[in-house]
Amino acid sequence: MQSRFFLTVTLLAFFALDISVANAFTQNNRRGPKDPANVGPVGLQLKYKSPNWDAADVTASPIEITLKPLTETGTRALDWLNLVNKNRAPEQKLVLADRNTKNPVPPDAPKINSVKLMLKTYQERIDKLPIEMKKVLVENAALSDSTLVTDQLFITHIREINSSYQNAVRWIGQQPWLSYYEQNAQYDIRGLYFINRDENFKSDMLNFMTLETERKELLTTWLLGLCLNRTADRVACDAEFAKIVTSQHAANFYAKYIANARKTYANFFTLNDVRKELKWNTQRTVITQDFILPSIAAIANWLKTNVEDEWKALNFQLLVNYVPQNFTTPFIEFEAGVTPNVSGNTWNKITMDPNYSLDDFSTQWTIRHEFGHVLGFPDCYLEFYEPATEEMIYYTIETDNLMCAWGGVLQPSHVQEMKRVY
Repeated sequence: MQSRFFLTVTLLAFFALDISVANAFTQNNRRGPKDPANVGPVGLQLKYKSPNWDAADVTASPIEITLKPLTETGTRALDWLNLVNKNRAPEQKLVLADRNTKNPVPPDAPKINSVKLMLKTYQERIDKLPIEMKKVLVENAALSDSTLVTDQLFITHIREINSSYQNAVRWIGQQPWLSYYEQNAQYDIRGLYFINRDENFKSDMLNFMTLETERKELLTTWLLGLCLNRTADRVACDAEFAKIVTSQHAANFYAKYIANARKTYANFFTLNDVRKELKWNTQRTVITQDFILPSIAAIANWLKTNVEDEWKALNFQLLVNYVPQNFTTPFIEFEAGVTPNVSGNTWNKITMDPNYSLDDFSTQWTIRHEFGHVLGFPDCYLEFYEPATEEMIYYTIETDNLMCAWGGVLQPSHVQEMKRVY
């Protein structure tokens, strides 16, 4: 999943630790009220009053009730997967994702989600389940340490059910903050994105009124996108553009808004100076970040191993330095049924779902991504809500960037930003 908005993005969970251990770990590391995940414009955490989440947990909300089949089936699917893997050798374990798994969602093919679509997709997935799996996942037959079908068929369906689970959990977490996600449309950079890739744009600006209708409508959409990056007022942008175009000055409209649009784009990749405790070595090739030592050794080893493996490059290495519990250093906690995220005014708290195996690369990739937020990097994907259609729109900006897209990796720009800011 933190950051500016969402991702996202999955987190897979616990392995052989049972849920009682996970709960004990969570309680020992909790710091005050749970912060809302993934809200705030351009990577900056909004100022807000934290709701009383613990009280809200007592009674399910309407959206939780609506999506309960998805969350319950998804939880049961993860329990079954963990049970199947419990006594298997590492090379025989079934995984939700591996190092070859990618999930780019480019701006020209955004993902669209809604409650209606989630319910429809979930029912289609349930209908496709082999009868042996349906009895366990839907009819609550006893969990088995066997897949009951072939391994490949089993993991294929578990992945689909897990996708529905993740979408539901994410939507439930977003529900109280839809107004903020609606405002995120201001940061839709597709206008600039497509303009930068269009070889004929500059010449067409000079001859705008003579263009064919289809081309003119496409360019208009892009230009209005530049305006919205600055004003967030669709009506005002439409009115101004109509006035300028009739005066043969479409190029002037572009010139007025392009600088701010570029700034909006750059903010997706700009490191926020939130870490005061980072320490470079003399050569500025190794940088150390303090982190509260998790009380479970397996988690401590998993976090340090994955973060240090990802955050390294030529003449650059990030090291995690574990310290005793205190009230200023970043830490991790686990909470069932959440989208992984980093929250707090200084992005100190990593929250992850304990239902997923630490052995699965999906979990390993997620901690690599979420630690980027601890360092101050925003998500370079966009997620915003369209109230007219009750849909959430999501896309990634760079398809192989660790902070943009699932399965992305550390980029040279991350190292450059670390050295520039710190």
